Amino acid sequence: MKISVSLAYNLFEPLTYRAPDDAAIRPGTRVLVPLGRRHAMGWVTGLDSPYPGRLKGILGIIDDPFLPGADLLEYARLAAAAYFTSAGIFLDHGLPPSQKSHRNLRLRDGSNDAKLADLAPAEIERRAGAGPLRLYFKKPAQAAPAATAVATGAVPPPRWLLAQDREREYREACERVLGEGRSVILLVPDNATARYWQSILPGVDPCHSEVRNAVRERTWNEYLLGKCAIVCGGISALAMPLAAVGLLIVDRAASPLYARPQGSPFHLDHLAGLRARAGGMPLLCGSHSHTCASWERRAEIVLDDQRPAPGPAHQVHALKGRERGIPPALLDMARQNAQAGRKTLILVNRILPALHFYCADCGRVAACPRCGGALQAGDDGRVLCRRCAFRDDAPGNCRRCGRPLEALHDISIESLARALERGCGEEAVLTLTAADLKDGQAALGQARERPLVIATLAALNPFFHGLFAAVVWIKPESFFSMEEFNAAEMIHACGAEIASLLGAGGELHVFSVFHFHYALQYLMDEDKFFERELKYRRWFLLPPFSGVYELELRADRLRSLGAAMRELYGRCRDSLNVRRIYLLSRQRQRGSFRGVLELHADAEAIAAAGLHRVRRSVLRRTAG
Repeated sequence: MKISVSLAYNLFEPLTYRAPDDAAIRPGTRVLVPLGRRHAMGWVTGLDSPYPGRLKGILGIIDDPFLPGADLLEYARLAAAAYFTSAGIFLDHGLPPSQKSHRNLRLRDGSNDAKLADLAPAEIERRAGAGPLRLYFKKPAQAAPAATAVATGAVPPPRWLLAQDREREYREACERVLGEGRSVILLVPDNATARYWQSILPGVDPCHSEVRNAVRERTWNEYLLGKCAIVCGGISALAMPLAAVGLLIVDRAASPLYARPQGSPFHLDHLAGLRARAGGMPLLCGSHSHTCASWERRAEIVLDDQRPAPGPAHQVHALKGRERGIPPALLDMARQNAQAGRKTLILVNRILPALHFYCADCGRVAACPRCGGALQAGDDGRVLCRRCAFRDDAPGNCRRCGRPLEALHDISIESLARALERGCGEEAVLTLTAADLKDGQAALGQARERPLVIATLAALNPFFHGLFAAVVWIKPESFFSMEEFNAAEMIHACGAEIASLLGAGGELHVFSVFHFHYALQYLMDEDKFFERELKYRRWFLLPPFSGVYELELRADRLRSLGAAMRELYGRCRDSLNVRRIYLLSRQRQRGSFRGVLELHADAEAIAAAGLHRVRRSVLRRTAG
């Protein structure tokens, strides 16, 4: 028979292999297959592949009690279709570390079992000539999970809980679901938030990058044996093979951390919706503010707004684009708050300062002679421009007035701490980064003792709710690229999370070069902000009104690349709303020229047009 196998590679369509009819293969079975001159593990996703060409046979069948349920297979299928990648990637995320590599496989060979890693690919193919090999893991699963059928009824509408304090709501929802003998998935944007809920909710099992492999193995096997509890984490928690899932909670659902995955093309909040749809489970989104999608569709969701009104007072202070250094108004405000006993949080993007070359007479940072960017001092002491490749041995004099240039530190945690320690004392200032928040309770205790706290956005977690009387946010445009289409939404969502750190009567001060931007002017006015933002989204067919995908084409010759891009643009300009078409570079990148078409359409329309089959191309989901 012909089977479809999804590998843990960026391959959208599954590969087809030949398998014996009596092999007892089912969807979800893992097999070992040849891939070029190598071999790889994959998941069987179909038993009736329509592929008509020549086929290679599978090399082995992995005998393991674990078999993903129908809901997990459906989730992987939906996610793969949305991101134009392989379902095997999402299924692999739900495995413990010991079962992700073929190096942990053993070969059943009579009484002398052998390590698969010790055999050459040619030897494996020779042994598989008489039939698929029987393989097993060194640490096999303890039992098969209970089968979970995909819900055929209507999926309940998502519920949005807009509140700063969500502990009681979460606890009651979890107790109700656990009392019914079902489990809860609690999705969080970062590990600090996971640690907070682990300290608040009883019986939370963490499943994220900071959990040791041995603990993840034990947790995975416990749930496979039928344990019902709360799993808290990211993409691994979403794919955990739970026997019965009764609720999916997305905490801080509007957090910009979901939209800015570190080294991953996947958006966890979007995947959570697919997981809830695949399992037919209720979805609870806890947040401090709306997203564009929830605001536009608020008539279709169950909305529970428990936010206090009105919001905190906020003020935007203008900064000049060519100025560097710490604004004197910021230092004065921090000193006055410290003297008045008003606990203040200052949010900065940089930990270490950048060293610029500054002219005191002109009041400006020296500009690059090539591109006009700000000149900085590199680690080797040479002058460099971060925007282009300009370098020089010495800064020279100011090009405007001819006066000597001075060294000037930009705003950072380190430079700001030094400046405030001189005016308020060393014991008055506390600096916090993500590394300092690994012990959230200890960081909270230290923050309560100091009047001034300087931190990165890692401080935006539930440990510090209601702690500060004032928050100063320095240059929001440095946290989020203003060239991204959703930069305004991320700034607005971040402002709502900052507001949750303020106590009664607290104030939010923003120092920004983009002081005129509507994201800052309407930071505490949700109605006006979303009215302006959604109008912009409709004009340019942006989410939530359309998906955004990038089709990257590659060619050996620039002329061939241009012809291919023109042909696709002419064919798909109207049907797929091609809004941008451009070259990544006129120079070769890794041996080929590359160009991009930006498509504003749904994944189904792009697949129907066959663009996922274009040779030498990569299709990426940007947003949607």
